[in-house]
Amino acid sequence: MPYGVKQGVKSPGDYKFADIMGLALSGSAGIIAALVTDFQQSGEASALYTINQWIVQLGSAFGFGSIPLWMVVVGLTAVGAGSVFYFQPITRQGAFAQGFGLLAVLMTAIPSNLAGGLQGINDDLPGLEPASVSREASNGGRIYKASYSQATITQIQDRRGAAKYDVHLTVNFPNGLPADIDTMIRQGTLRGRLHNEDTKETWNLFRTSGATVRKRGNSIVIHCGVPARSESGRLWVRVEAAGYSIELESYEATTRNVADWTIDMQPSSTPLFVQRLRKSYWF
Repeated sequence: MPYGVKQGVKSPGDYKFADIMGLALSGSAGIIAALVTDFQQSGEASALYTINQWIVQLGSAFGFGSIPLWMVVVGLTAVGAGSVFYFQPITRQGAFAQGFGLLAVLMTAIPSNLAGGLQGINDDLPGLEPASVSREASNGGRIYKASYSQATITQIQDRRGAAKYDVHLTVNFPNGLPADIDTMIRQGTLRGRLHNEDTKETWNLFRTSGATVRKRGNSIVIHCGVPARSESGRLWVRVEAAGYSIELESYEATTRNVADWTIDMQPSSTPLFVQRLRKSYWF
């Protein structure tokens, strides 16, 4: 029997409830297949995180609390099921392909929620000239020292204070890390974000643009500067690491003092992808 002989097409009105449910489930399966592919392959660039952020912002306007990632997955799956009533595929294979393609288009259209690199503490303050410059010799080299007036020092302190929060962050891993930091970052098993609630800016904890990130024993020590709009502001940090629970903590930083911040990770046997589905990604 040639392939395709049993492939029939029903006439309009012949589709029963069971047929429609089968097509809807196939459309949902296509959505889920595309979601899993994007979630696993795109890592932090997955559009799921951006959608979650948008939904949390929308929900906040209506008084809803944090919306976890799994609810976004359920919502998109429902969209795949309902889309069969608009596109009206006539086979389950067509419904699956239509659901997969629909989500692929959505993921392409939605921008990635990628964060920039952490900044360092900027000591370069243009427009402030030293009162005098002295030169000293040390081990055959020359060291230049600038001498500022008290008024200029006050200006430097004011500019620094108004510009950035000086953050010294220590993330402790009691059981250590299962692999090299760079390897874990590439594999997506180590991620981190820092968010300024006041300015709504977000940075990647493990991508630097002048900041210092180093490993010390079972800890990762980060020294960075966070752009500030006011003298005090609330900072948020989320750290994800294989073998540990996802930690989300906040800190009230001020421009006058160093933010000496310590986060202690808690060991966990729950896989990261399960933990991520339970979390609300609002930054």
